[in-house]
Amino acid sequence: MKKFSALFLISFLLISCSDKKVFKTAYVDMVKVMESYQKLKDTQDKFDRKQKDLSKKYDSLAQAFQLKYQDFLKRAQKMSKAAADKEYQKLAYEQQAIQMNQQRELSELQQQADKELKAVLDSLKNFFNDYGKAHGYDYIFSKNELNNLLYGKETYDITEQVIDALNDQSTQESDSKKDEK
Repeated sequence: MKKFSALFLISFLLISCSDKKVFKTAYVDMVKVMESYQKLKDTQDKFDRKQKDLSKKYDSLAQAFQLKYQDFLKRAQKMSKAAADKEYQKLAYEQQAIQMNQQRELSELQQQADKELKAVLDSLKNFFNDYGKAHGYDYIFSKNELNNLLYGKETYDITEQVIDALNDQSTQESDSKKDEK
């Protein structure tokens, strides 16, 4: 009986070892995807424009404040010390309010940008899940600056197909949103 069990175990191991599954794998150069994905570029451009607009707004306010302060310095020489101190306090409060508003608006803009970028990155993750299933991949690896993929044959590089599919999907979503309006 022991010989039979040993033969059965050896036979089972040989059969299971010879029945290897071949996995369909590919990799995507995520640096290229991030540089070429139109939806991501549009989102980044949108927030770059908003940040520039905010900078212009506060540069303008700072210039106006600077003129007001220069005017105060000219008038302060002719004022009493108490009146000059009182106006100086008003100016200091105004400057602090401008700085606090700028910090608040920048913080809100950053939070909004983080939220929208996270949504884009989540959609990328979902896209890769759907793309992998639709094309029968067992694994899709990420090639990036951190070199998670140390080597990959170029025949397994599906970066261009992914970028094309992502941008096509993004264009279709934009077109459907325009149609809804």
